[in-house]
Amino acid sequence: MSNEHTLKAINAAYQKHITILYKTLYESILVAGDNQQDIQSAEERFKKGLKFAEQIRKKALKIIK
Repeated sequence: MSNEHTLKAINAAYQKHITILYKTLYESILVAGDNQQDIQSAEERFKKGLKFAEQIRKKALKIIK
């Protein structure tokens, strides 16, 4: 696989993961209803997931350079 194809695959995987994180946040908030503690927990998990996904993306991009 060329670097260009690998780069596209990494970016596609990153975008897919962000989509999954978003869907999980959406569903968690929907289920939480008015429970602010559950909403806050869902938001924190989402933030952590975004940060981790970005860290892994950066590591993968660094590896292929």
